[in-house]
Amino acid sequence: MITYKVQKTRNPKNPDVDFYHGVAVKTGELTMEKLAKRINNSTTITQADCYAVLKSMKENIIEALTEGQVVVLEDLGRFQVSLQGKCYPAEAMADEEFSPSAFIKAHRIVFRPDPGLKKEVAKEFKLKRISSEAMA
Repeated sequence: MITYKVQKTRNPKNPDVDFYHGVAVKTGELTMEKLAKRINNSTTITQADCYAVLKSMKENIIEALTEGQVVVLEDLGRFQVSLQGKCYPAEAMADEEFSPSAFIKAHRIVFRPDPGLKKEVAKEFKLKRISSEAMA
């Protein structure tokens, strides 16, 4: 069940008119430790072994991403690094001291869910509204 609340939003083009939209509300967190315990409860693998595998998986994902690889987790999705920066003119590249990396300002880790994962979530998708100040 996805919990949501209604939130008021201002329209920058028309600040005199209020708009409302639904916003998902976090109901908790599933940590690696809790995930390891869940896996332990549904398999014969110990909680400690599950946790160790999950920690190792994280370390291996970090290593692969820093090597420029796309990390594909079948049935879950893909992780990859994306860069953000400013554009520069072609003429700037002619300068001997030009460095494209000077224009790269940040990076993000992008996750693209597997289509099957999206379908499974959609199959179970139900909404529950909680009270919100906007609709009080």
